[in-house]
Amino acid sequence: MAKPYNLDYKPGETDLEYYHRLAKVADQRLVRLEEAAGLREGKPGAPGFEKVTAYAYDRAMRDLEVYGDSKRFNTKPPLNKDGTVDNRLLSEKLADIRAFLSSVTSTKGGIKTVYEQRAQTINDKFGTNFTWTDLADYYRSGDATKKINGRVVNSDLMLRAVGLIQRADAEVVKDMKKNKDKVLKQSDKLVYKKALEIIGQSGSLSSSVLKGVTDEQRRLIKEKLKEFEKEDFK
Repeated sequence: MAKPYNLDYKPGETDLEYYHRLAKVADQRLVRLEEAAGLREGKPGAPGFEKVTAYAYDRAMRDLEVYGDSKRFNTKPPLNKDGTVDNRLLSEKLADIRAFLSSVTSTKGGIKTVYEQRAQTINDKFGTNFTWTDLADYYRSGDATKKINGRVVNSDLMLRAVGLIQRADAEVVKDMKKNKDKVLKQSDKLVYKKALEIIGQSGSLSSSVLKGVTDEQRRLIKEKLKEFEKEDFK
C-alpha cells in the first residue's frame, strides 16, 4: 500500500502553491486509478480492478462536478468576479483534495488491502469464500440489497445464504471430481430457505455470487442444498 501523502504545508508555501502541489499529486492518483480500471485508451487495465471506479475515483468525480466539468483537480483556482482568488471556494477545493489523498482507496494497493481485509472478515463470519474482487463486485452489483421474492433480505441472512450456496457449489465441484471427503452441515432453516430462493431466482444475482456457475451446476447446487437440508433436519 502506498505511503500516506504528507498533507502539511511546506515552509513558506502559499495557499495557491499548496493547492497546485496537492492537486497535482491527486491527479496522478486519478490517472493510476483510470489505468487500473482500463479507462484510458491503450491501457488494458489491471486484473481485478476493472470496477475500480466504484471506490475513491467515483467520489472524486462527484466532488469535481461541483466545480465544473473538469475531470482533474489541478485547474485554475476559483476566482471572484474581480479576478482575485475566491478563498472560500479554494478552501473547499483543498478540503476535497485532502479527503481524496487521505482515502486509503485512492491507490490500487489501498483498494486491494481494504477489500482483502473485509473479505476475510466476512468469510470468517458468514462462511462465504469471496475473493477481494468478488466482494467488491457483490456490493457494487447491488446483490447485497437485491430483492428476493419481492423484498430486500436482511444483510446477515443474505450473506449466510450466499455462503451456503458457495459451499454447496464447492461441494458440487468436489462431487464432480469424485471427491466426497467433506460433509457440510448447517442448522438454520432460514438460511436454507433463503439459499434455495436465491439459487432458484434465474438471473437474479450477478456473477459476484454465482461466478462461473453453469445452468447445470445451478441445478445440482439446488439439489445439493435440499440434500443438506434433509440430512440436517431429519
